[in-house]
Order: sequence, then C-alpha cells, then structure tokens
Amino acid sequence: MPPLTFSEVRKGVQALSSLYVERRGSGAIASRATEGAAKRAALATFYAPLHFLAAHAAAAALGPARVRRVHDLGCGTGAGGAAVARALATATGAAPPAVLGLDVSGWALGEARATWRAFGLAGRGRRGALPGAFPDRLGSDDVVVLAFVANELPAPDRSALFVRLRAARERGAGLVLLEPLARGIAPWWGDLAATWAGLGVADLEPRGPIVRPDWIERLDEASGLDHRELGARALVAAPGKTGDAAGTRAQPVKSFPPTAV
Repeated sequence: MPPLTFSEVRKGVQALSSLYVERRGSGAIASRATEGAAKRAALATFYAPLHFLAAHAAAAALGPARVRRVHDLGCGTGAGGAAVARALATATGAAPPAVLGLDVSGWALGEARATWRAFGLAGRGRRGALPGAFPDRLGSDDVVVLAFVANELPAPDRSALFVRLRAARERGAGLVLLEPLARGIAPWWGDLAATWAGLGVADLEPRGPIVRPDWIERLDEASGLDHRELGARALVAAPGKTGDAAGTRAQPVKSFPPTAV
C-alpha cells in the first residue's frame, strides 16, 4: 500500500463502483478504471480477489478438462485466468495450463504477471485491444476467459468479439465468460445465451456466501458495499467440438465451492 492510505484506497473502491454502475455512459471504461494510484490499488487488492472467486466458481463447470492454454482476454490483474487455470488443475490433478494474457494496459500486464507467479502459473502477457487482437487458431486445447470485459466494449467491438468467440467455440475451444449479476450492465446477455445454447454453452449463475478476508470486509464497510454474498453470471463451455457431447457438458454451479482458494 505505501504511500497510499486506507482512506485513499477506499475512495478508489468507491470511484470504481460509481464508474461501472452510474457513469458507464461516458465510455472508455477500461482506461478510466486505471486512472490514478487509488483506482489501481482498488482493482489489485479489492476487486481482483472477488473476480478470482467468481471465475473459480464458474470454472468448476468445466469439469476435468485437459487443456494446454488459458487465454485471458482483457486480463486486467490476471485474476480471471489464474482462477480458471487453478480450477482446471484441481479438477484434473495435473499441472495447470499456461496462461496467455492480453490487455491494452502495461500496468495491468505487470499486475497479471505478479498474479501468475503468486499462483505458480506459467504466464505470458502481450499488449493488444479486443476484438482485433483476438488469438487465431484456437481449438480444443484452449479455454478462452473473458472476465467482466465484454461489458466495457463499445457495441460494435463487442459484436465483432462475439463473432470471433463463436468461431473459436465451433473449433472446440472452451469458454468462461463472466459478467456481473446486474442486468443493466450486460443487457445483451439473454440473447447471447439463447443464441449460443446450441454450441454447448451453459448459462450459469454461481452465487453464494463467502468468508471475506479482513481487508475486503473493512473496505466493504467503509465504502458502503456488501460482498458477504458473491454472485456472477457465466457462460461456460467445456473444450470439445460442439457436436462432441463429451466436450460440452458444463455442469450447473449454484454456489461457491468451499475450497475456492
């Protein structure tokens, strides 16, 4: 934390909460979210752990899928990709897959590398923007993670991203796409889930109580937030061609596993 104070980080938490809920209409959400040390500290120490828990719970639906690479697109602090990689390792009992992170922010990629090291993961980051930097030639050895990213994109970019994501899914790539529970943040969710149901993509809602670390609890109380119960919406598909039943059985997740961390 030094030289930041608790009060400064709390202001960063509140500023991010306002940005994503009340001030979305001004656009450029991703770049505005990393403006200033207080917002960056809030992302790294408050929101990243919560995103890790949500992604870990959703990734449980992948089951014991054996993949070589997790592509964390718009990786931010790396929490989403790290959670999915660790969940896959737990499910298979094998070494975790490598994580390949993509983000426009050099600061975020630095945080992501630290996250991967902390979780014992082989990770590599590169700078790039979606949808143009979407990786090519994905298949059944890959899982694509989009953790709280698609809602940040302008509508034309989001549509183009989903076209590329659908093509990757049709080639057998797995998927973990996460967004907040609030429907106003992702009003396109229902249509997307219905359209992709035939691709073996399950529409899940992992949610349940969590035991908050002291730091999260203190910032919750100081910021007027409450994360005693955590939830998210998730579109999840296990790797495998869409016609391969064994590769598309995403199991419903209704609560957070007790062994999430």
